[in-house]
Amino acid sequence: MKRLLCAVAALCVFAAGQPQAQTTAPKREMRGVWISTHIGLDWPVRTQTPAQQRAALTAILDHNKATGMNAAYFQVRSQADAMFPSTLEPWSYYLTNSSGTAPSPAWDPLQFALEETRKRGLEFHAWINPYRAVATLSNAGNTAMYGPTHVSRTHPEWLLTIGTVQILNPGLPAVRDHVHAVVMDIVQRYDVDGIHFDDYFYPNGTPATIDDAAYNADPRGFPNTAAGRADWRRDNINLLISRVGESIAAAKPWVKFGISPSGIYRSSTDPAVGSPTSAGALQHYSAMFADSRKWLQMGWIDYLAPQVYWYIGQTGSDYQLLVPWWNENAFGRHMYIGLADYKMNTAGWTSPAQIANQIAMNRGSSHIAGQIHFRHAFLQANALGYRTDLKDNIYNKPALLPAMPWKDSTVPSAANELSSVLNGDGSLTLSWSRAEGADEFDKARRYAIYRSEQPNIDLEDRNNLLALTSGGETTYTDSAIPAGKYYYYAVTALNRLHHESAASNTASNDKEAPVVRTRAIERTLVGGNVSIAADEVDNGSTDNWGIESRVLSKNSFSCSNIGDNQVELSVTDKAGNVGTAPAIVKVLGAIPQPQIAVSRTDSTATGAPANTIVLGYGAQSLTLTASDGASGSVSAYAWSPAEGLSTATGAVTQFTPAAAGTYSFTVQATNQNACSAAGSVTIPVIDARCGGDKVKVCKKSGGTSHEICVAPSAVPAHLKKDGGVLGSCGA
Repeated sequence: MKRLLCAVAALCVFAAGQPQAQTTAPKREMRGVWISTHIGLDWPVRTQTPAQQRAALTAILDHNKATGMNAAYFQVRSQADAMFPSTLEPWSYYLTNSSGTAPSPAWDPLQFALEETRKRGLEFHAWINPYRAVATLSNAGNTAMYGPTHVSRTHPEWLLTIGTVQILNPGLPAVRDHVHAVVMDIVQRYDVDGIHFDDYFYPNGTPATIDDAAYNADPRGFPNTAAGRADWRRDNINLLISRVGESIAAAKPWVKFGISPSGIYRSSTDPAVGSPTSAGALQHYSAMFADSRKWLQMGWIDYLAPQVYWYIGQTGSDYQLLVPWWNENAFGRHMYIGLADYKMNTAGWTSPAQIANQIAMNRGSSHIAGQIHFRHAFLQANALGYRTDLKDNIYNKPALLPAMPWKDSTVPSAANELSSVLNGDGSLTLSWSRAEGADEFDKARRYAIYRSEQPNIDLEDRNNLLALTSGGETTYTDSAIPAGKYYYYAVTALNRLHHESAASNTASNDKEAPVVRTRAIERTLVGGNVSIAADEVDNGSTDNWGIESRVLSKNSFSCSNIGDNQVELSVTDKAGNVGTAPAIVKVLGAIPQPQIAVSRTDSTATGAPANTIVLGYGAQSLTLTASDGASGSVSAYAWSPAEGLSTATGAVTQFTPAAAGTYSFTVQATNQNACSAAGSVTIPVIDARCGGDKVKVCKKSGGTSHEICVAPSAVPAHLKKDGGVLGSCGA
């Protein structure tokens, strides 16, 4: 990654679309770090042992993790070499101190870096330089640096010598094939999250005729004019980028492809053409033949990370004017900004807040999805304490990486069965079941843990995002719970493109059940029912966090509940813990006890029971009188059935039968509290009619019975003699 020279020219005024500074971190944000292996800038020390190199690399990743980063851009190919075993290119001189010499003992730095990066919850992007072959021409003859299998030895015809460097000629189909093969070898053999190209295309100052042979062999219809040759060179770059993008998407559609060109596309006062920078500033469209805007428009890449390596307010190349232009030219893809950490504490970069202010501007831009820091060694140097500010303030909360819906929009299955265990030291361990998936897009690669004081946790509120697991582990311990604070927790699953599932059930660090205190209460029935609220029997129940609800096992009482009733009060706190205790509800009121008296106005003796009617002799109707033996407070009586009764309501009714039989009547008594009860009476009816005005009498004589019809006046004598009874002998 080269350091871009700042052009000194008049400042172009460009206020439209200028972002507002935003200090609050978004929930999703790219926070990347470039880790350069070229000439061992960040890593490795080529004279160290593999064990020492591994230790140094893990220390770098630990530092990045501690800073709050979430992605590592690890350089695996800096000058047509390899930081991994390859049949296409030699082992890097910067790893083993000898080009083409494998490390001993053998190990794979790319695989190691990938695994260690993932362990720390960072994305891993394999950073390659597509065209640089010999970084410094004076070293071209150094066989230790460029061994016999290096492309400068095997294919010198592929090289263009431009100034002090040699590059692979982008105009040669063989070169494009080779670079494509190198990229796809990495994609197919390693589970990388992304492939990343840096800003070395055609070098600035490439002579106009240096690639005449390549143009003449394959002009592809571009005219042999200055403009035509410039378009041809841009097309050479486009051919590689479009092919690589399509091949990655076909092989592993989840692998991201992005490029970090220099920070200025073109300089123009017309925003549709370029950004408001000095005309003398380096413009990669014309100087490097890199049409980065087209790469985004065509969808060949997933993100662009322009290296906006100028400070806010810098004349000619002002950060606060460049970022708005890039913001408006994302074309639906991600736009990250490359930050010049390496310039901190140099001219114009003496404010400790310069990087922080640039990040605030990024966050205030609608289409800027984060930033990548150049590079690790400068973060570690911590000039002016700027890295400390990142760690403690700017990046102090975790951030999900931005999702890329154009690659896939699958949402993983939600984690479930979330539970929590309170530990003796006050920490809380959460556990959940794994969200299973059928393919790479369904699989949960890691989990997000949310914490809130509200039961309905707002997943979009970044303040509720507590942590991210490094991988697929299904437990998390919250060791940072303030004393006396209680929270709700939920977990979501994230797939490898960072699409997020729905939330799990909630859990809490409150494990203490409420203390339930009750009191006995009395209530008088009104209208036959009485309802009571839970807080009427609550005698000051308490909870450490707060009571959410109170519920009675029974809260409605009727006449059947007169007397003492035991109920249970359940108190639920905010965490869902439940405490219970019994309480007595005494219901006051009376239940009727109706009684029925039977009387007659005709007292003629019939020899039958008092409540019996003998048709044809004596009283032919009875008076039924209801009364309440309990309290005398009955307000209404209802008789049934109504047939044969003079009235169906009231305390008194009269029964006059039309035929013999057994008649039963019920009276329903209802008191003023709407309590009711029933009383009943049975009335036998005997038919003693014998035609005309005669009365039938059954006579018993000598062990036999026979019926006779007599005048009513003779009935008393027959009833007294020989056991005579009224009615038929078989009645």
